[in-house]
Amino acid sequence: MPITENVISFASQNGGSFSRKELLDALRSDASLNEASLSAILARLVSTGRLVKTGWGAYSLPEGARPPLLIRPREEAMKIGQALKKRYPLVDFCIWDSFCVVPLMLHVPNVNIIVVDVERDLQDTFFDALKEMCPSFSVLPHPTKEEFFTYGDGRDSIVIHPLYSESPLDSFGGLRVPAAEKVLVDIAVNPEFDYLQGSEVYTICERAFRSYALSLPAMLRYARRRGCTEAVQKLISNIDMPDHD
Repeated sequence: MPITENVISFASQNGGSFSRKELLDALRSDASLNEASLSAILARLVSTGRLVKTGWGAYSLPEGARPPLLIRPREEAMKIGQALKKRYPLVDFCIWDSFCVVPLMLHVPNVNIIVVDVERDLQDTFFDALKEMCPSFSVLPHPTKEEFFTYGDGRDSIVIHPLYSESPLDSFGGLRVPAAEKVLVDIAVNPEFDYLQGSEVYTICERAFRSYALSLPAMLRYARRRGCTEAVQKLISNIDMPDHD
């Protein structure tokens, strides 16, 4: 995630306002960040209207600004992701779970699905590792709808998919997680989310765009990478969209 988006995310997580010192402490692990670069970033965000300077070293999001929708896996998914990262420290993968869209849903099902997207050549490797690490889960590599219904429906499941190049990603707790735009596309087309792909996916998408700052271009770019542009454009055209980036 670009450092500017990290600043906006930090502001959102802190109720919309923060001090320069709080921000610097939170982002200090970024080796490219120093006092001068932080000053330039904050000045640029203020000049473009994405932040408001409220005092000496104090900033806030503009009144009425929509916050970013941050994907934050639950503890169980985080533990699985950390175990995978420890075992395969050089592998590019991301992890998330179905609970991240629950606040946007009209009807909340009792479903626990963890999604792991990994480099295509390593899907079998991750399948073997997850079968060993998570014996209580049904582990399914890139299933069809029929395969998920047969082996995963009604069970705690881990679904493995290929990680598409240029996927919109974020980071959390030292792990790669999807950006919200990726999640919205995935729940619209992934077979394990067939239970959402009626009216519910329209509700989720509309609530997401009305309540949070999302990038429609980023969502459509990812859809093109996945080869599902038509399905996502149909979804977008059938919801009440606010102004967006």
